[in-house]
Amino acid sequence: MTINLIRIALASSALLMAAPAAAVTLVPGSSMVQPTAGLPEGQGTLLASTAFTGTALTFSATFNQAVYRNDAGTLDFYYQVIRTGPGTVNDQEVRSFTVSDFDGFDVEGFAFGGDPDGAGIFVAANNPTLADGQASNSTTTFGRSPSSGVLTTEFGVNGLTGTQNSATYIFRTNATAFNTLGTFGVIDGSTLQGTTFQPIAAVPEPASWAMMIAGFGLVGSAMRRRTSRVSFAI
Repeated sequence: MTINLIRIALASSALLMAAPAAAVTLVPGSSMVQPTAGLPEGQGTLLASTAFTGTALTFSATFNQAVYRNDAGTLDFYYQVIRTGPGTVNDQEVRSFTVSDFDGFDVEGFAFGGDPDGAGIFVAANNPTLADGQASNSTTTFGRSPSSGVLTTEFGVNGLTGTQNSATYIFRTNATAFNTLGTFGVIDGSTLQGTTFQPIAAVPEPASWAMMIAGFGLVGSAMRRRTSRVSFAI
C-alpha cells in the first residue's frame, strides 16, 4: 500500500511539472502583475509585422510589433522595445511602454526572452534580467487601465540602457480581427509615439450580410401578407 501511495504521489508530481503555467489575465484596472514566462502555446500564423524607429528627447529606439493568428483562431499581439541610443537632448533609460486600444477584449500577458520569429524582426533579449524569459527574478510587470483600453508594460528597476533590448511581450486576446489604428508609447523622461496594431470587432462576411438581408426581406413579406379580420355581431 505504501508503494502504491508513493507511485501515486510521483505520478501527481510529474503531471504538475508537465502542466503549463496558468496565463496571467489582465482585467480592467488591474495592478501591475508579473507576466507568464515563455511563448503561449499554439503560436500559429504571422499575419502582419512592422518596426517603428524614432528619436525622443531622452532616447532613440525601435518598436517591433506583430500580429499572429494562434492555433485557437484568435489573435496574439507581439511587442518589443530595442533601445538604439541617446535622444536629442539627454540619454536616459527606457522604463516602460503602453499600447492601445484593447477595450472590450480578453487579454492574457506573456513574456519571452528568446527569439520568437527566427529570421523576423524580433531578437533575443540582451537586458541582464529580462533575458531569461521573465522567470522568477524578473522585474517586469503588466497592468491595464480602468477603462480596459491601455495595456502597460513596466521594466521595473532594469530599464533599457545603451543598446539593450527588451524581451518580446505577447498579449493573447479573444479578438479575430485587427487594424493599424492603435497607438503605442515608449516612455522615459520623454515619449516615443506611433501607430500600432489593435484588436477590433470582426466584420460580417459578405455572404453573412446577404443572408441577413434576405432574412429581413422574408420577415417583411410575411408581415405584409398578414391581414386583419374583423367580424360584426348582428
